[in-house]
Amino acid sequence: MIIFKKLYFQATKLSWLILTVCTLALIVMSTLVLPIIEPATFTGYLDALWFTMTTMLTVGYGDLFPTTVFGRIFTIVFLYVVGIGLFASFIGKAVDSLTLYRKHKESGDLMFEGKNHIVIIDWSHKAENAMKEILARDPKIEIVVIDMIEKAKEINERIHFIRGRATDAAILQKANTSHAKAVLIFSDDKIEDQILADGKSLMIACAVERISPGVHTTVEVEREEHILNFSHIKVDNFILSNATIAKLAVDSIL
Repeated sequence: MIIFKKLYFQATKLSWLILTVCTLALIVMSTLVLPIIEPATFTGYLDALWFTMTTMLTVGYGDLFPTTVFGRIFTIVFLYVVGIGLFASFIGKAVDSLTLYRKHKESGDLMFEGKNHIVIIDWSHKAENAMKEILARDPKIEIVVIDMIEKAKEINERIHFIRGRATDAAILQKANTSHAKAVLIFSDDKIEDQILADGKSLMIACAVERISPGVHTTVEVEREEHILNFSHIKVDNFILSNATIAKLAVDSIL
């Protein structure tokens, strides 16, 4: 039992390529050898392949089984010991990879390689409402959120998280901003001073313009007079926080 454990741990240390090649090589070898060892039982390669797969996957239907000494020795040594061990290592490595992928996705470490997506800056309540609206209107578009939070607030196949500062060129490239359809910069709710909040939005807009000059950019500003400070960069649309709320309130009663 100790020997099997050591063999299993050694197998799990193998790379994906080596593990896959070894597994496929064993399947092919067993499929070719079994009809030679036991031509009466395995009349064709399809029967040999069926027996190999059901044995290595440990489901064992029992419809085919070796009857000769050489066939049973081959099955015990190559399919039971080596084959089941390889498949167990393969499945274990696959599960570990999926777990690691999910962990990296939640922590925002993965690079986004899609195109025509929407980049949203800061994962706020306003951003969440915007994401719901975007996902509801377009069933195909993907969203990338850039923020400094430790973990993504939501795991969704169409919502991707990049952890970092949106003023950092490397982070914007990680979000593939140059191939984005649009960038939406929300004012930081955590900053109480409106001047500082708009100053942060201005710095992010400058970084976006530098990395992706052709992308459609929408910026939320706290104070209307701060819009003039964005005149040296290309911003397609401005959203006034207070004005938007006031307009919606008036529209609801009139």
